[in-house]
Amino acid sequence: MQRFSTWVRWIAAGFFTLIVIPLVVEFLKHLAENAGIYDRPREAAGVVLNFFLTLSEQTWLRVTALLLGGFVAGLWVDWFLRRLDGSRAEKRKALGAEMANLGSNIGLMKYPIDQVRPQIMSHLVAVRRLGIWVPDDRIFSIHTKRLMNAIRSGGSYMEPTKEVFASVKLDNMIVDYLTHVGTMLRDGNFREAKQYAKKSRADFDNM
Repeated sequence: MQRFSTWVRWIAAGFFTLIVIPLVVEFLKHLAENAGIYDRPREAAGVVLNFFLTLSEQTWLRVTALLLGGFVAGLWVDWFLRRLDGSRAEKRKALGAEMANLGSNIGLMKYPIDQVRPQIMSHLVAVRRLGIWVPDDRIFSIHTKRLMNAIRSGGSYMEPTKEVFASVKLDNMIVDYLTHVGTMLRDGNFREAKQYAKKSRADFDNM
């Protein structure tokens, strides 16, 4: 976006130079040709007005004015897009901060995943809209199934069974996604967040 803005400014400056300087030169020539009447204000005003009226009838001037107007509009559009992009960047950072904080709280066992499922799903929907890969909703049905298997197996964190390991692994994968992708978005590393999410896809697909 910055490069586009620079190019537009240079091109607009070039057009301005090509248009305005010849007009100034022509106007000065016109003044020189009619120098004798400029001690008579009314006649002088009429000559100047006639010059601009004649000039406005020139086809090349109309076309050039449209081109210059287009470049000026381009500058305003560029400014608007940069403002819009800045707003989007701030929203991505805010989303990333919320994701990283949620992932950290789950990792510290402040909240069980089932309890914060709506927040997780909301974050994943928002991340998907950014064009970043996210695990689909089936992770929650798989999570519930693994948790129930872990409970039935009679295992615990102190004496984990195979089912407990499977449940904890999925928990860790969800926490890892929220924490890492969220932290990268929070720090403004959008491309890296996208790459990390893409790399994590294989692990979620193999659940």
